Amino acid sequence: MKYFHRIIDEDRKSIKSKTSTAHAAVIKGERITAGLVQKEQGSGSQPHRHPKLEQFNFIIKGKFKSMVEGEHHIMEEGDMVHIPPNALHQMVAVGEGENIYFMAKDTISDPERWIYGEAEDKTATKPWYEPGFDPDEKK
Repeated sequence: MKYFHRIIDEDRKSIKSKTSTAHAAVIKGERITAGLVQKEQGSGSQPHRHPKLEQFNFIIKGKFKSMVEGEHHIMEEGDMVHIPPNALHQMVAVGEGENIYFMAKDTISDPERWIYGEAEDKTATKPWYEPGFDPDEKK
């Protein structure tokens, strides 16, 4: 088992979710999954839930428009959000340049879904884009 990680230098790969633009370097422990998540300006996740997972996000770089259970907040470097199990939430990068946060989830609570949430809009087929940032609209 590897105990020490220099996660800041690891490649952040797409989490391959149809409802989020996140790229992440993730370390999976026995009970907790942690990682660095990066999103491009104007993009993020659809409002979604993790039915069983509790989550914390800590902003390392940039700025995020965040929502938990209808409460909205602009988060900047040094801010942290707690997302209780099954809480509707969203993280959208709004800062110029790099937008990165540290994420920790108790994935032992739902090993089948792991870090993936369920979009509130069951018809959503793509990530969230702020007006003017959707690559499909730029074509």
